[in-house]
Amino acid sequence: MRYRFRCLLALVVLPLSWFVTADALLAQESCRISVDTILAARNDTVVDPQLKQHIGELQSMFNYTSYRLLSSESLNLSVGQSGMVSLPGDRRLKITPQSIHGSRADIALQMMKQKRTVFETQVQLLNRGSLFVGGPTYQNGNLIFKISSAY
Repeated sequence: MRYRFRCLLALVVLPLSWFVTADALLAQESCRISVDTILAARNDTVVDPQLKQHIGELQSMFNYTSYRLLSSESLNLSVGQSGMVSLPGDRRLKITPQSIHGSRADIALQMMKQKRTVFETQVQLLNRGSLFVGGPTYQNGNLIFKISSAY
């Protein structure tokens, strides 16, 4: 009787654990990437209220006195799938999650102006992490991109 109960339990638990594991693996095959485009300048001291929580980090990495949020875009991408974010100055940022391992994602970034690649790099982001990337000159300052991920 005990043997039958153990066999029955194994027949129920093993398939359930496979589905849970498969769901966990599938959940990690896609991620949400957010890109905030910030205009940083030295000609005034305006700080966008939406950036106040990041001002310490921005000022420690970049030598500007003004930070203005220009746009925010989010993409839901699968591993290997590319998405585009429009940037000021007729630029686009191509984002491609290349792999997800545990709490880290390898993400390829490629900035293009018209059809020419002007910047290309690969970054590693922690789940629910973010990083700031300095960008090209624009208007009276420079663009900075805050890239965040969740998976």
